[in-house]
Amino acid sequence: MKPIDSMSDDDFTEFVQRAVCLPDAPPAVLQTAIDLWPKARPTTLGSLVETAGQVIHAMLNFDSWASPAVAFGMRSAGSDKRHLLFSAGERDVDLRINQVDGAFSITGQVLGPDEAGTIELAADSDTPGSETDSAGGEQGDPDSGQSLSGSRVTSLDELGEFFLDGIHAGTYRLTLRMGSDEIVLPPIVVREKPA
Repeated sequence: MKPIDSMSDDDFTEFVQRAVCLPDAPPAVLQTAIDLWPKARPTTLGSLVETAGQVIHAMLNFDSWASPAVAFGMRSAGSDKRHLLFSAGERDVDLRINQVDGAFSITGQVLGPDEAGTIELAADSDTPGSETDSAGGEQGDPDSGQSLSGSRVTSLDELGEFFLDGIHAGTYRLTLRMGSDEIVLPPIVVREKPA
């Protein structure tokens, strides 16, 4: 048999037609392959695919504080509100950071395939100078909506929107969990607009 990359179009077409006619692997062989999977051992090939979620690292596409004003006039005047837009695979994540009564709020929406999910806001321990208890409230305060680890989790609504308030200045990580995917945004610095 010739290597696939050196086949003519006619030879490749014949090869594909023969491959399509091959019978499926016997159930015992499929089960052996499934049993080799290192995680919890699913019982079907479908459940094997479901456990193979992926981590998607989002990329910042737009930051209203970093971009020069495009338009002139009132629309080009700077705003204390910060708008960030991230891309993550088939999804976009739209964030708005507002200062409210000495603290901050983050509102956002996940745009793309409709799926239920959660979003976690956690202090970014990898960034020098970040606060370990900067997600709002005191450590372990049940009214602050945060756990002892300094993170807060909220669910996305039916439109993929979420809201977090009472956030203090600091550097944070946002992680979205939707279906079997985990979307990790780069560290976000929450602070007053620089002069």
